[in-house]
Amino acid sequence: MTGFGYGEFGAWYDAYRSEVLEPTLEVAMEALEHQLVEQLTDRDVARLRSIGGRVKSKRRTWRKLRQPRYQDQINSVDDIPAVIDDLVGLRVTCTNLRDLDMVQVALDGLPKRPSTKQPLAIDGSSERDYVESPKESGYRGWHVNLRLLLESTSVTCELQVRTLLQDSWGELTHEDSYSKAGELPPLVEILSKRMADLLATLDDIAEDLRSELDRIDEAAVDGADDHPDESHVDGRDLSAIEADAAELLADRWHTLDRPTKLSSLAWELQKEFGAEVSDDWFGHRSFQRFLRLALPAAELSTGRQVYLLPPTEPAAVPDAESTAAAPEIEAPREADELRRADRTFPVIGTAQWVRIYEQLADAWRLLGARTPSTRMINELTRSARDSAAATGEPVSRRHLDHVAKVVMSSNGAGEPLDSVAIADVFASATLQRLVDLRVIAQSSTKRRSTIRDWLGASNN
Repeated sequence: MTGFGYGEFGAWYDAYRSEVLEPTLEVAMEALEHQLVEQLTDRDVARLRSIGGRVKSKRRTWRKLRQPRYQDQINSVDDIPAVIDDLVGLRVTCTNLRDLDMVQVALDGLPKRPSTKQPLAIDGSSERDYVESPKESGYRGWHVNLRLLLESTSVTCELQVRTLLQDSWGELTHEDSYSKAGELPPLVEILSKRMADLLATLDDIAEDLRSELDRIDEAAVDGADDHPDESHVDGRDLSAIEADAAELLADRWHTLDRPTKLSSLAWELQKEFGAEVSDDWFGHRSFQRFLRLALPAAELSTGRQVYLLPPTEPAAVPDAESTAAAPEIEAPREADELRRADRTFPVIGTAQWVRIYEQLADAWRLLGARTPSTRMINELTRSARDSAAATGEPVSRRHLDHVAKVVMSSNGAGEPLDSVAIADVFASATLQRLVDLRVIAQSSTKRRSTIRDWLGASNN
């Protein structure tokens, strides 16, 4: 680094901080919170423990500029914003590991470039996954750069997403403030890594605990799928508290603008009336039975995942001629409708779908026949992602994971499938979900053909 000293840097920093960095932090935090609230359910938002941010201090910025890796990149103060990507830092702290994926999926809905209409964008190429590949210090977390359009200036912000335990490790070891070019004292390094490994193990245990609690909750929510009488269940009238809960559900139903999971609605009742209501759901044994009583006119989706459907029919989608085969087909409107109901569903181009099928097929062939399981899916997606990254054209782990889970659930086969078969199984399952959610009609052959083309599946 040549051409300026601390005095010139300090004058530049003070002006740039007040004119650009501080306004960017304020607007970026508001835009980030808006994106998460829009994309997540109330239940998921409650799992976000904090959303914060900071502007990198003058002294810490100067220290970073003096690191050897920046010596050839910065010749004047005007080069600094293009090289240092964490002058504005954002941080989301969530409950456990699954919530990191939840935040990542919510951010997938951001555009790739900021605009006046959508000023916050995500730079997918900047993703650094220190959860799967921790730093040598033991640090774990997920990082990605966001870009904010502030008036006519695009400003880069670094977002860090951590679990509570990962964040605690950073606080306990002062990882953020104690980073320096020299080696850490050996004992500090050893103890830091030991603590990081122990907290990572606790994160895994917390994830297993959450999975089991979710399984118990889902069993209580799904329950029996019969249809009780509209005004009586087991021969008795609604109590006052039941009527109050039924009224809350009715109010919630009439505000729905998308299919909503029953577990999310059940959580809202638990939040209002206490977790104990899930013991027997006011004597009806399951949430679904009580829901049918409270909302006799409501419809639930069919299929493996049950959703409460909005009270009005969605606008009819006219049949249209199938889009001609092309290397890249833009996502149809039905994709956005499904994404509104299931935030894990990727809305990507046809070429990306095809690449996902090919990478999964190659990885599955190498892995061999296996009994479908969570472990098997994780190995499959990890292998596919690593293989894709080695080609210089990485594929999103979340997208691979979504397709793999749908194919395994729908096909139930442990034998490897080729890319054509994977595409067919995935497209068929996706079309059935669209029918279950009343996004398309079973008889709408032209729309089904268009969607299969977009998903990169054969219409034969």
